[in-house]
Amino acid sequence: MKKGLIFLESATKKKTIQSFLGEEYVIFATGGHLWELKKSGVYNLGVDLENFQPSYEVIAEKKSLINFWKNYLSKEKILAIYLATDPDREGEAIAQETAKSLGIDPIKCQRLLFYEITPRSIKEALSNPLTINQNLVESQLSRQVLDRMIGFCLSTILQKKLQALSAGRVQSVVLKLIIEREELIKQFEKKKLYILCGLCQVNKQKITLKQVDETGELILYKEKSAAEEIKKKLSLIFQLADQKEEKKFILPKSPLITSLLLFEAKSQLGFSVAQTTQLAQKLYEGVWISSQRKQIGLITYPRTDATRINQEFTSSAYQYIKKNWGFNYVNTNPAWKKKEKTLNVQGAHESIHPTYLNYQPEEIKSSLTEEEYKLYKLIYNHTLASLMSPAQINKITWRFLNNNYHFVTTERICQFAGFLAVAPEVYFPNYNVKLKSELITLWSPAMPGISQLEAYKIEVQEYQENKPVRYNEGSLVQELERLGIGRPSTYNLFGRVLLKRGYAKLNEKGQFIPTPLGIAVNNWLQANFATLINEGYTAALETELDKISQGENDYLTFIKTFWENFSFSLARISK
Repeated sequence: MKKGLIFLESATKKKTIQSFLGEEYVIFATGGHLWELKKSGVYNLGVDLENFQPSYEVIAEKKSLINFWKNYLSKEKILAIYLATDPDREGEAIAQETAKSLGIDPIKCQRLLFYEITPRSIKEALSNPLTINQNLVESQLSRQVLDRMIGFCLSTILQKKLQALSAGRVQSVVLKLIIEREELIKQFEKKKLYILCGLCQVNKQKITLKQVDETGELILYKEKSAAEEIKKKLSLIFQLADQKEEKKFILPKSPLITSLLLFEAKSQLGFSVAQTTQLAQKLYEGVWISSQRKQIGLITYPRTDATRINQEFTSSAYQYIKKNWGFNYVNTNPAWKKKEKTLNVQGAHESIHPTYLNYQPEEIKSSLTEEEYKLYKLIYNHTLASLMSPAQINKITWRFLNNNYHFVTTERICQFAGFLAVAPEVYFPNYNVKLKSELITLWSPAMPGISQLEAYKIEVQEYQENKPVRYNEGSLVQELERLGIGRPSTYNLFGRVLLKRGYAKLNEKGQFIPTPLGIAVNNWLQANFATLINEGYTAALETELDKISQGENDYLTFIKTFWENFSFSLARISK
């Protein structure tokens, strides 16, 4: 007799978990959802609009899988059935689907939550099994029905009006953000401003002197010709007038949540959202480490919006930091801790961090693909940095005079490396970093003892400092996180859908540019459903879904209220 039958979502982590548990447990994988809403009734919603009860059908390719499970259970004796699908509301719904597909009361099944694939985590979960959280199941159902109502109803009308393919609750808001950013860029271009600069070369470093007024404010010219007139009055020699020094502190970023990981992987490594999502899932589920001759889950669950790190890992990280850099590099009360989100009842959600510190990136590099290694190294270093002291920087402002016109340049000299010691090439790639034996990082000043500078060129430049920049995948995810739109499990969908629908395209820098079709779709949606397709309302819906997951609202009340308001606008537009 087997001790238990464990159902996972992904087959990839089966091998890792099986190595911890041995042959006493049998492990099956669902491969995602087993059921889907039927496409029937009004607008093919698959929902009875009188009582709002959904109608489901088994996904075609999952029928044989369910039959296999039933056949296995009819022949084998199992002491307990454990549902260990992913620890989020989608995973909770899949757990419920699994139990009901087997004809088992979900209450009689035991729910396991794995936030990391380690022996400790698996043992703790088996020692403290839970029941299926019906609040999370209702929250997932609410999101599923809500998205179908908005998507199917609006898409049907759009296909008739504009021959466009689809609209969606979050997808259409993302399109709106991309178009609004494009409009800001166009407005900025119409109001071009100019600055006057002196370009110098000092100790093989390029120095740019920018013209300011007597108070230090940057001078902006509305007309290029006005700046050119001042340029004619300048010589190539700039005399040092004074220098001002300020002490600054640079704080480390908070531990990685999904949106921050996607952003950092895009900006540091050039990885797409889909690529990062797939790599992180692989690192979480388990990678074969040749030196250990076993499969090991290297990071915690990669879909999270919590910055928490468990005490056991934190303590070992502090010991690691002390050993490698010194006691003064440890920060036991980092600023991000004050901003930690309140955890729900199931409370074990953590940030994305390594499961083991002793698996250092360089030591297991040969067991990873190049992309896996790069992402793992980013997560490893970022986690250590988040638990380290701030860096101490001296900011020096040098002021020069040229024919009584003021010019300034600034440089930053690091007095104490703090968290920058982990990966200085990431945070300050343009600085020449020298690590001294006493573990103080110093960046040598570019202009020691200089009383004047000779420019090799004086030029008028377009002012670019406040120019809005198009979204790439990473910055778009960061904006969605800031606005409270979408959730960690869905961040990798929206950009790809817009590209697939032809509503946007990517330029050579990987930035989103709206297409004429995308602009037409957004114009129509804003003309007819502006109260629905906007950031504030979409964020409010996400908040309501969170309330359902916490038991503060329920599916029926939420969906009924939404449909009553939405159907009124729908009927008006349909006419």
